[in-house]
Amino acid sequence: MVIKKYLFILSFLSLVIAQDKWYQIHGSRQFSISGVAKFEKGFLVVHDNKKKKQPRISYLDKSFKLRKLVWPEPKLPYDLEALHKMPHYTNKFIAMESTGKAYLFFVDPFDFRIELIQTFTLPGISNKMNLEGLAVFNSAQGQVFIYGDRGSNKRSSTLITALYEPANHNIYEVNKFVIELPFPENDKRNIADLAIDNNGGVWTAATSDPGNDGPFQTAIYHIGQMSNVGTFNFNHPSLLKPLMIIDNQKVEAMIFNKERLILMTDNENFGATFLQIKELLND
Repeated sequence: MVIKKYLFILSFLSLVIAQDKWYQIHGSRQFSISGVAKFEKGFLVVHDNKKKKQPRISYLDKSFKLRKLVWPEPKLPYDLEALHKMPHYTNKFIAMESTGKAYLFFVDPFDFRIELIQTFTLPGISNKMNLEGLAVFNSAQGQVFIYGDRGSNKRSSTLITALYEPANHNIYEVNKFVIELPFPENDKRNIADLAIDNNGGVWTAATSDPGNDGPFQTAIYHIGQMSNVGTFNFNHPSLLKPLMIIDNQKVEAMIFNKERLILMTDNENFGATFLQIKELLND
């Protein structure tokens, strides 16, 4: 059933990608998007900026207008690469730097004020890693962090899962999986972002990133499944084939919103774009 389901998705996507068009959100590199989470009637997004006065977090409304949010502390996050909403909340989020440093915070739905709750560094990482994907899965055992090193042509990616205890911010039972995807072939990053669908399926955006002016390319994969108890089951290598290939776009932010897949990009000098794929997982 699983194989048939994703073969259906593959044929379906080949039709959808020709019909849907990318929407330009912003043309500036400062507002390129590296992570996304649903918030209110729009989306919360993060930007991988490193310099002072550059935006870190913005609200993207339904008219595709960005509203820069104010970080509550003088020291700004450095190179935010992922964002995810925490289970059981509508306005609590976790954002992650490429170093693995994570920020838990609330966003007030009325004045968009950020309230920082906790910072910590995710376990199981090394100084060679450059983390770009993060998702949170609500299992029968509790919350599971799923995060990954982007990898390169010279280094396979590492996907890490760990149980998280919100009461004391304890992170334990760390497990690692080696991820090596066949496409793109050049300037590759196996994990540019991670997303979990409504059935617990784990997805990655793998990208080709040759530099600030591209040309970029993205392949979307279904790489495995989260079980009810929070265990990640890696797909058989024969199933690790791209379900969609996108030219001239570097997807670094994706989210399943109901039965739709939302893709947003960090196109470097070309800014950020948006694509919505409708009815992706209808059976």
